[in-house]
Amino acid sequence: MNGRYGNFISGQEDFEGEELVLKSPADGTSIATVALATSEKTKEAIDAASEAFGKWSKTSLPERQALLLKLAERVQSRAEDYSQLESLNTGKTIRQSTLMDIPLGIEHIRYFATTKDFPISREIEHPEYPGTRGIVQYEPIGVVGAIAPWNVPFLMAVWKLAPPLLAGNTVVLKPSHYTPLTALELARDIKEAGFPDGVVNTLTGRGSTVGETLVSSPKVNMISFTGSTSTGEKLLSSSKGVKKFTLELGGKSPNIVFEDANLNKAVNGVLFGIYLNSGQLCESGSRLIVQASIREKFLSILKEKLEKMRAGNPLDMETDLSAITTAEQKKKIESMVDDGVKRGATMYYQKQIARVVPAGGMYYAPTLLTEVSNDIEIGREEVFGPVLVALDFEREDDALDIANDTAYGLAAGVWSKDLDKAKRIASRIEAGTVWVNEYHLLSAAAPRGGFKKSGIGRELGLEGMLEFTQTRHIFVNETGEIDDVAYGLVLSE
Repeated sequence: MNGRYGNFISGQEDFEGEELVLKSPADGTSIATVALATSEKTKEAIDAASEAFGKWSKTSLPERQALLLKLAERVQSRAEDYSQLESLNTGKTIRQSTLMDIPLGIEHIRYFATTKDFPISREIEHPEYPGTRGIVQYEPIGVVGAIAPWNVPFLMAVWKLAPPLLAGNTVVLKPSHYTPLTALELARDIKEAGFPDGVVNTLTGRGSTVGETLVSSPKVNMISFTGSTSTGEKLLSSSKGVKKFTLELGGKSPNIVFEDANLNKAVNGVLFGIYLNSGQLCESGSRLIVQASIREKFLSILKEKLEKMRAGNPLDMETDLSAITTAEQKKKIESMVDDGVKRGATMYYQKQIARVVPAGGMYYAPTLLTEVSNDIEIGREEVFGPVLVALDFEREDDALDIANDTAYGLAAGVWSKDLDKAKRIASRIEAGTVWVNEYHLLSAAAPRGGFKKSGIGRELGLEGMLEFTQTRHIFVNETGEIDDVAYGLVLSE
């Protein structure tokens, strides 16, 4: 690892520009410097991607997959470095980076490097026209501007790069300027793996410069954005020309627990659903919806397990709780919780962590609120922090009404031993991903995205790969006969 990082443009690391010193959210120590890209540097990267597209789009699928597989193997050989850097830069626990984020990202690169599901083309019949057939071809779109958030930077870099590259596109990736380090390490390994110059360009910069330049450039054919709903809406409104967008946005995800659930497993799933990464995940299960008959028992078990969760230095393998990645996010969490309590929410539990977390770091204690109304901000809006709100229900339909009473629809969980009931409920929840007796587990083969204000389009899976393509239909008349009826509309005898 190198403590000084530049921007990657056409295969070269460029150190020009304002330098930003990054500090670890875990303890406030300086960990690296990065060069911030300007609008002019962004245009250089776009030009490089545009120039590289002509040759890259003509490479074969096996050639592209071979390079992705080589990249997966190289990153695998450096997995420990990536894990350390991810935790230093984000403040997440080293256990999460080592056992989840980095290995999952490597497996996702490997999935796209080996999948047989991506279609080059398919044949169709034209039922209206016997003797003809159609060929539908899946072509790359062009230059993709990929804008990633700060919460899971390595996974996001993988998701923003592997599918479009597989499909034959070139990419300009903008990781968050708060947490760009593993994306920049990945850029170095992309170069070492043998990807042609310009195919991947990675820029650290602010949204007001790099992001806006990507969105406004006529040479960028598609924007793939993950972040807040408000920012996604601004990007759509500020776009110039015609370009495709995929947006993976915010959530206020429900976790429904029925009285017939395995309570111990459900409690573990609810805790994992909200406190993984200190709740700084778009699909975090931030709304517990528990059947009234088991409410008190469930909350009691929840509190007991929360007491046992270990706070401390996230770089210690024994620590359970991550830091808050940015100072702005910590202030937002504090403000929303304070406002919620003032407006009638009850502070059912808040863990005491101040004496055991590192001085100089940014932390917010795991919190559980009850008596939360949908009329107040914390009941209806994403907190993006370790804050769970608990609601209860009597009947199945009540649970669904509460779950769907939100502007968002990214994810949800259902807990019940009755799998028929659980799957029936899951099919009626307005969300892009619904886990049954599980939470947070992500497969590269499964599409990921949201309903309603949680986004447009999908990432991962076949659906995610196809987002980065455009279709061509070739209509073939195999018999050579002219359709006299059709042509007769303009060519009378």
